[in-house]
Amino acid sequence: MNKVSKFVLGLLLFNGVSAVGGGIALMTALIPEQPTWVEHTDFSSLYFPGVILLAIVGGSSLFAASAMIKRIAGWQLASILSGVIMIVWIVAEIASIRAFHFLQAIYLVTGVAVIWWTRTADHTGSSEQRGLQ
Repeated sequence: MNKVSKFVLGLLLFNGVSAVGGGIALMTALIPEQPTWVEHTDFSSLYFPGVILLAIVGGSSLFAASAMIKRIAGWQLASILSGVIMIVWIVAEIASIRAFHFLQAIYLVTGVAVIWWTRTADHTGSSEQRGLQ
């Protein structure tokens, strides 16, 4: 696995593990619920957003990481899709809670980075040979 692939794998694992942890925290109220967070949504609590964060956002990143590690054909598509899901989640979160937190910027950047760097990641080292270290 080349350096770019390791970087993408690290991003996928970071996004996946932190989304699963965040989802659990929302579902179990480890993060104190703010009434304004659901005020402009159809959700009455943070439980269902926590399920979405855990299963879809976190699950897609962990699935892509697993597919990459196992070298399953199509792992790049799974990786790019997980980046898109992260970006959509963050944009929807900002729009629904009508507030911005610095962590949202971090996850927006990691989502974009997954999409961008997946294009050059591979397991053969050929991107390193092209000077894309």
